[in-house]
Amino acid sequence: MSAPKRSAPRPQTERTTAGNSETFGTPELYTWAVGSRTCRFQTRRPDFARKLSQRSGARLVAWSVAGGYLRVFQERIEPWRARDLVKRFLKATNEAFSSRISSPARRRLPGVLR
Repeated sequence: MSAPKRSAPRPQTERTTAGNSETFGTPELYTWAVGSRTCRFQTRRPDFARKLSQRSGARLVAWSVAGGYLRVFQERIEPWRARDLVKRFLKATNEAFSSRISSPARRRLPGVLR
């Protein structure tokens, strides 16, 4: 028998409440409602920012000018859909974020002709 397959740990999402707004996500990507059908997404990772910028309804509303990488996007979306989107972005295909895995490059071995 082979050992059970271990999967990479999933990022833990959490809900926090500050005043009247509730946030959902991780420090790398989270969302909160700013209106009845409008949510904002904040990320510190360029790959998540690229994915959000490619969404037709999302627009960049804030970014960092001093310090680390920070992007805030706003979209007309139901809060439950925004939470699902954050879950989908954080849960990667095959338990690993696909852009972080590169396929091996083809190499020529010395002395081998093709």
